[in-house]
Amino acid sequence: MLYLCDFQSLFKVVNRWIGEGGKATLVRADDADILAAAIKILRKRIAAGTASFLVKVNAHRGEPANEGADILADKAISDPEVGKEWCQRTNQAVFTWEKTCREAGKVTYQDRRSTFNNWVRNAIRRGAAENEVQKT
Repeated sequence: MLYLCDFQSLFKVVNRWIGEGGKATLVRADDADILAAAIKILRKRIAAGTASFLVKVNAHRGEPANEGADILADKAISDPEVGKEWCQRTNQAVFTWEKTCREAGKVTYQDRRSTFNNWVRNAIRRGAAENEVQKT
């Protein structure tokens, strides 16, 4: 199997699982449910002695296989005949918060959404600190 991917973050997560290091975990992975399924498939391939190659390609640079994958992904999103396995809600909690942005003396807020990760943890800490400041 040859897997071409333009998503650098995926490689960072998957690299933690190579050799199944003692600290391998999906606890903080944004797409833990999808990664768990992919890792299960890769483990079956490894157990069967089948070669699997993960290759990083540049996004939006004309790589034919990557452009073809982008076209297929767009079709899958809009095609009602395609299974919606990865489009359904999961049991993973999704956190929502406002991020403060300051530019040229103006303060604006951006809505953010994510499964639990460092950004969420920091937003919770920041919100708790702001709450404590308001109490005083």
